[in-house]
Amino acid sequence: MRKDRRQMNDELLEEEQVGWWENRNKNTALILTFVTMLVAKLLSMMLPARFFYDNRRILGMSIGDRGVKAWSGSYETAANVFRSINVLGLTTLTQWSWILGLALTVLIFFMILRLPEPDMPQVVFLLACVGLLNIYIFDIGKDVIQFVFFFAVYLVLLLPLQNSMVKILLAAVILYFESKVFREYYILIAALVVAMYCILVMFRQAKKLSPHGKIVAMIVSMYLLVCAVMVVSRVVMPGAYQQIMTVRSDSLDGRSSDVANATLINNWIGGNNTTSLPLFLINYLINALRMMLPFELAVRSLQYLPFFFFQLAVTVYLAHLFGKISEIEDEVQLLAVAVFLGYLLASVIFEPDFGSWVRHESATFPVLHLLVMSRNQRIREWKVSHARHAELPRGSHSAVSKG
Repeated sequence: MRKDRRQMNDELLEEEQVGWWENRNKNTALILTFVTMLVAKLLSMMLPARFFYDNRRILGMSIGDRGVKAWSGSYETAANVFRSINVLGLTTLTQWSWILGLALTVLIFFMILRLPEPDMPQVVFLLACVGLLNIYIFDIGKDVIQFVFFFAVYLVLLLPLQNSMVKILLAAVILYFESKVFREYYILIAALVVAMYCILVMFRQAKKLSPHGKIVAMIVSMYLLVCAVMVVSRVVMPGAYQQIMTVRSDSLDGRSSDVANATLINNWIGGNNTTSLPLFLINYLINALRMMLPFELAVRSLQYLPFFFFQLAVTVYLAHLFGKISEIEDEVQLLAVAVFLGYLLASVIFEPDFGSWVRHESATFPVLHLLVMSRNQRIREWKVSHARHAELPRGSHSAVSKG
């Protein structure tokens, strides 16, 4: 009997060890999540004060510091939010940074728990997101509020509803609500999210296109969508149209001589972009390509390389899903792609510099990680899928590898 018990214990121990080993990448990510948070918080404390200009203003407004000039709009909204939740009486950026960092990193920890086993590139991407969030987002500021809204969208996407259109409409409602209480341009994101979902469903059914053909067709479709939105808004909503046409120039005005803004996204083609729609749309396409493939950022300085590789990873993962759109079985992933692309298309209009773009993009993490951290985004699956496609007869591009 004693021998049998010992043998049973050994077998149970062996099973536990196999289970841990089979999920070693995921377990490593869970362990390193808080280590990454700690390192990121220490790094943020060494960054120049200019990186936290907005944070200091919102902090001053929230605690009633008369030495800080109060601004209206989203600054006022953010200050009111933090004033209402400040039950601990926090008064410094450091206090807010550590409290929010710890609380929201715990949230990310539980988000990771539900993920399938990732490969090593996915683990690196995941930890890079945790680092970016704890440096730039998990602090008193506007971006952490954006993170909360995208977390609400994340929860909607995970609802046990069979109707995907209902879920995408609910996600759009959340983004529309954000436009009413926080950032006005989110109404455009809400509309683009619904439109992008319809486009994705259409391409999902087009199984005769090759993967490369789908990537090109998706990019062309997104650009045509933006063109259509601009043409329609000029007629139907002239006020919103004028705001869209001028928002980037207003953001860039007076900043080009600031040495702290070396990463500005200035239009390559000069002229009056605020009045000429064709010129605006040409520069929009150029800026979109620059933001998704920021090679100019990589060659500008070594300090920008981490941001370059992060953005390059996002672009590669997106492009892969474009090519395999017909093979996506997971509706949650398809919805996440639609939400992120809607956000991307609007961001090209509004983002004035690469720093703001990467920072705001990382705040979409609750949705972004759904399209990256999946089995069909593992490099091994890419190789298997590519090999199977290579074996198909010429002209046949039906779904062969799903997940």
